[in-house]
Amino acid sequence: MLIVTGATGRLGALIVNRLLERVPAGRIGVSVRDVGKAADLAERGVRVRAGDFTEPGSLKHAFEGAERVLVVSAAIRGGGALT
Repeated sequence: MLIVTGATGRLGALIVNRLLERVPAGRIGVSVRDVGKAADLAERGVRVRAGDFTEPGSLKHAFEGAERVLVVSAAIRGGGALT
């Protein structure tokens, strides 16, 4: 499975849409802070899981089964970015 972080952001959404042109949706997963914002991806067959870099414990589940992970930088500033 290919996992993309930040899939609800501008760049992440473009990447996922391009992947969907080339790879079956069932091979794509996304890790997002707000799963509600990725409902359209889930409807298209993309695996959507909550993952937040400020909560490292959430990433194990979000990245489960990953063959590759593309980390799209989050717009996190301050102490949260250091976690």
